[in-house]
Amino acid sequence: MVTSGELDRLLVTMGGVPPPLAAVVERLAGPPAPEIERCAAGPLAPLLCATLVQQLAEPGGAAPDDVTALLRGLTQQHSVLALLDATDELLGSVAFVESYGVRLHRAFLTGASAARPLVAGAFAEGALRLAITGVGDIMRTVVMVTPDAVDDLDPDYAERLPRLIGAALDVWGGERAISESLLRTLAELRQHPAAAAGAAFEFGLHQIRSAADPSTEDPIAVLVVARKNLAHAEVAEECGDDAALYGTGIDAVMAFRRGDQLALRDVQRRMLRLLDERANGLRRGHVPAWRRSRAEAGFAWARLVTILARALDATTRPAWLDAWPMIDALLDAYALDRAVVPVPGAVDQDGLARVVRPVIASALRGRETLLVQLRVAAADDTDRVGRLREIIARLDVSPEPSLDDDHERSRLVSLAPSMVAELGLPAATRLARQVDDDALRMIEGVAYNAVVRHGSLRDPVIAGLLEGLTTGLQSCPDYTGSVRQSFDALLTETVTFLATRHDLQRSAAVDYLFPARSPPREARLQEDFADWLRRGPLAGHIAVEVPNVATGRVDIMVGFGATRFFIEVKRELRDSSRAELERSYLAQAADYSGTSATLGMLLVLDLTPHPAGVPHLSECAWVASRRPPGSTVDRHIVAGLVIGNRPTPSAYSRAANH
Repeated sequence: MVTSGELDRLLVTMGGVPPPLAAVVERLAGPPAPEIERCAAGPLAPLLCATLVQQLAEPGGAAPDDVTALLRGLTQQHSVLALLDATDELLGSVAFVESYGVRLHRAFLTGASAARPLVAGAFAEGALRLAITGVGDIMRTVVMVTPDAVDDLDPDYAERLPRLIGAALDVWGGERAISESLLRTLAELRQHPAAAAGAAFEFGLHQIRSAADPSTEDPIAVLVVARKNLAHAEVAEECGDDAALYGTGIDAVMAFRRGDQLALRDVQRRMLRLLDERANGLRRGHVPAWRRSRAEAGFAWARLVTILARALDATTRPAWLDAWPMIDALLDAYALDRAVVPVPGAVDQDGLARVVRPVIASALRGRETLLVQLRVAAADDTDRVGRLREIIARLDVSPEPSLDDDHERSRLVSLAPSMVAELGLPAATRLARQVDDDALRMIEGVAYNAVVRHGSLRDPVIAGLLEGLTTGLQSCPDYTGSVRQSFDALLTETVTFLATRHDLQRSAAVDYLFPARSPPREARLQEDFADWLRRGPLAGHIAVEVPNVATGRVDIMVGFGATRFFIEVKRELRDSSRAELERSYLAQAADYSGTSATLGMLLVLDLTPHPAGVPHLSECAWVASRRPPGSTVDRHIVAGLVIGNRPTPSAYSRAANH
């Protein structure tokens, strides 16, 4: 039993922001170390850790003896809540993690042998959080979560162990020496009553990941086994909803493969219901922040729903009925769902909190999904249908090439680097030798868009922008169910497009972005954006210059059956501030949504002068609402800004020097 001491009483009397630790301990009558150790073992440990973090921000930092005493006391902590809060205080400090992260990891390993199972589990969680960001001894951490005698584990500890093993597999699943030990323990936990459902869930997710491994001979068979595990996990209170969602995703893949329209329709209904429940759960859940499902995973799930809707379309082309786009979307959802920020105080070179994402082999699925995308492009683009179909047919049957041709490799790297990245050098070489440079550039365009889309959701800036937009749309009553999933799919494509056009290196061939004597018309942006949408998962849903919408002609319409979203495209030459853009164009953009969902988009080409630089990407999209006079219904418009009339960054330096 830890009794309160003088330091505890001092901390209780201090309100507001915790002062630096030195300002507190100097008021102690006796030596500080025993008091710090006592306090760190008691209920005020989080507040003590907060004072230490404040001290690290002061010149000279913290006294080594104070840190040692705090860590020693923390290993004696008996309260789960106090330990978790104290852990969050310390791991949220960049200075503490950089200076004392390894020592804290050792303290967590010591505490993981605590007699109380829930406390031991909290220590184990802290040690794993540090290890998966590269702080501390990885092998000792793996040994900690793979005990020899699983049958002897306390039920409270065993129940929490599968999730820790799953997080370790997400990071080290590709390292055979580590993964074999983790999987062995997970298999043993399948027999433990308290851990069986959680272990089945983690096994199912591991098998989903394994389906993408090029060494897997039959990925569909692996998914069938994963489905059995997820069905078992659906009974669990903590992971049951997620297990049901992933299980439904696999059901979609299987129905997709056999062309079962009735099953696909049932899967679509179940998935929409589960995604609605998931969105509500994320808003009101109390899952620890570092284990909380990433909000941007919803956009990957929305892509999967879009594929389902296309499969249910009576005009679906046979080339689209391929399971790989569905598997690809399922794996993307998995990667985003399981991405974590285990140690906010561990940052990358840009100062962003280090996001740890599951390692998923992508060589096989990259090749297969690109082939399907090329087939869809061939079917949707009548000007290129013959050439693309012939190219795909050749790629599917051509023999393996010799890779000793320097000229061919140079041509590939120069004209089609994205295709090489997606297909691999042998397949890309086999294809390139059979087509001329124009056809190779055409295929590179499809491959490049695929690369950008695949990586965009994992970019922290784009993920943050998407999360901000969805938060802004929460007040829209139509933003739910199938309408939300469809709009999220469009939102993903739009934000990815904005990000790509914001980066001139990735859009060097897009002429309307650069300064011109005669400003480009908004039709250039309209054509470019519509072409972007047609080359992605929304192909077949896009129409341009649609007449008789709200007594006018809308620039772009994206249709999902009876639900239609309208996109108004404008250009701005004088004032691109949010207030001015909304004053000038919001009424028109909002008017188009008067007969369908109260959701729409406004895309503006900003051709104003930019003598001192351009806005950050995170400032280039926002949610605006408008209620027409006499109406009681708000219209919610996502406004996006494409920055044109841009000199190169070096031009700003020249301007400043003259």
